[in-house]
Amino acid sequence: MATGQTLLDTMEVLDRGLQLQSGETGVTLGLRALNASQDHLESLLALQPNVMGSTIATVTTAADTEATTFPTGLLRIDRLQYIDAGTSRPAWDLERVGPVGDHYTSGGGSPNFIYTSSATTGKPVRYFTNGTKIFWDPLPSATHTVRYYGLVAASDITAGGTFGYPDVALLPVATFAVKLLRVGKDDESAPITQVGMDTFAPVIQAMSRFNRDRAPGYDYRYLHTE
Repeated sequence: MATGQTLLDTMEVLDRGLQLQSGETGVTLGLRALNASQDHLESLLALQPNVMGSTIATVTTAADTEATTFPTGLLRIDRLQYIDAGTSRPAWDLERVGPVGDHYTSGGGSPNFIYTSSATTGKPVRYFTNGTKIFWDPLPSATHTVRYYGLVAASDITAGGTFGYPDVALLPVATFAVKLLRVGKDDESAPITQVGMDTFAPVIQAMSRFNRDRAPGYDYRYLHTE
């Protein structure tokens, strides 16, 4: 796996005037640019379902508590599954609830399900998230485990640390970092943002099409018998 120093070395290839070896003056600024570049890549990856969604972890509900704190560092949820307590295996996928056509309110600026005093409690089958909390439906009856799949932000890049993405992302991350170092204080941010999108578009496309031998399959979640 590549390291932060690998990225710094690549930046020196792209711009021979940079001094990014250990002990040289440009290392700190170079690492800042690399982390800004990685952050921009992740902001774009977060918009692409299932791309680099390699994280699998769990959250737990609490009895009679409508929401659970959103996992730290999670940028995108691709899938939630209820974990059966008896088998420790997924029992069903949770259905995401949107703001249209569901029991949903945005009172007080914090969207959540509408619960009545006689609301039925049980195991979660649906959810809504605002990026801060995950709201459950029905109201959880106990402590339940829910597995999530998604994209989590990689650790900050350091010279000796391992780069959190495949080697195919090395050149785009280093390229955009070099471009960030060339931005002047009076330059507009919009053009450099577009440069970032153009720089990362090919690698995002490559990482999103990991099966190229045939047409993509489909994940059928519902069985219709009538």
